Amino acid sequence: MGAGTFGSFMTLPGQTAGVSVFFDPITADLGISRTSASIAYAVGTLAGILPAPVIGRWIDRRGPRLTATIIAGGLALACAFMATVQSAMMLLIGFGLLRGAAIGGLSLVSQHVVNLWFVRRRGIAAAAASLGLAAGSMIFPKLIDGLISLYGWRGAYLALAGLVALTILPVAAALFRDRPEKFGLSADAGLPPAAEEQPEEPSFTRGQALRTGVFWLLCAAGFLTNAVGTALLLNHFSIMRTAGVGHGDALLLLSLLAGVQAAATLGTGFLVDRYEPRHLVPLAMLMLALASGLPAFGSGIAISVLYALSLGGAYGSQQAINVAGYAQYFGRDHLGAIRGASFVFGIAGAAFGPLPFAASIDWTGSYAAVLIGCCVLCLTCGVGAFAVKRPSSSAEPMTNCEQTS
Repeated sequence: MGAGTFGSFMTLPGQTAGVSVFFDPITADLGISRTSASIAYAVGTLAGILPAPVIGRWIDRRGPRLTATIIAGGLALACAFMATVQSAMMLLIGFGLLRGAAIGGLSLVSQHVVNLWFVRRRGIAAAAASLGLAAGSMIFPKLIDGLISLYGWRGAYLALAGLVALTILPVAAALFRDRPEKFGLSADAGLPPAAEEQPEEPSFTRGQALRTGVFWLLCAAGFLTNAVGTALLLNHFSIMRTAGVGHGDALLLLSLLAGVQAAATLGTGFLVDRYEPRHLVPLAMLMLALASGLPAFGSGIAISVLYALSLGGAYGSQQAINVAGYAQYFGRDHLGAIRGASFVFGIAGAAFGPLPFAASIDWTGSYAAVLIGCCVLCLTCGVGAFAVKRPSSSAEPMTNCEQTS
């Protein structure tokens, strides 16, 4: 769990919170607009995440240790490539490499290794490991800003490449392991068997998972959380200005949001061990709907505090549901392939989400219309969760095609 937590922490060079610090220096040095850089980021994100299903199958076949080591090396090389960028096209390629290695690779395998080692305690273990991402979001932006001040943005990317190579690369090689049963150990850190009989762990192939409603419910919730959450965070200071909140208070609201996110992640992880993830999706979507609707219908510091509480709660709860939910419903046998497919939808949300916000402010001078639309979509997803049934634990017989998928 420690290795998976640190792996999530070290994805920050390719996360939006880390990349955003480089935007102004890169656009100024290359002489390109923020719009051009944003388009390069969106296209690079989509290109980088497309191989995620292949990477997921690779993790299933080769195990987390080898794949995590290669992916960590790829992330170090991606950071080094970013230091050489000279044009908008090279920037797009660099973003693709960076996002693919960090999000489609390291984030995927870091979540996967924790799911392999925990079954009954999976919810709280996965939630605890996800705190690595929250910690990285607090630490890396300040670290990157300091590196840019000392060495420039190119030197900062070279420093990040060295940091990745010296930290997560050896950790992946030394501590990432396949499921505990292969080493004569039991899951859940040796937790004694429960007094009551435990249901048999499910075993779905990717093809079988794609035919279930719960897979698409989890994907829809992940897509909306990434789309709406990324857009709100990228436009946070602009939205707060329209709400009459100053820059200093807006910064404090981001700290409040991060704290609530961490608490909600742990709290929801505790609940996931006791309730089905699909039953918790409406709560996450309700909080995301509130985060979208509050800035559209109100202003002032009180409304903005409620907005930060709602967005932090939505992010944290969805994070725990997303990390543990697929393993709980579909088992560990083909989890890499299943999670790889789900990552495409989740990260696509992060790529597309900010675009309607930019269009709304350009065309209408206000975020109100797009915020109301996001609120409606989140409520629709939350209501739809009540119609989704738990997939049968006895999967249909596999066809030859499914056996190779």
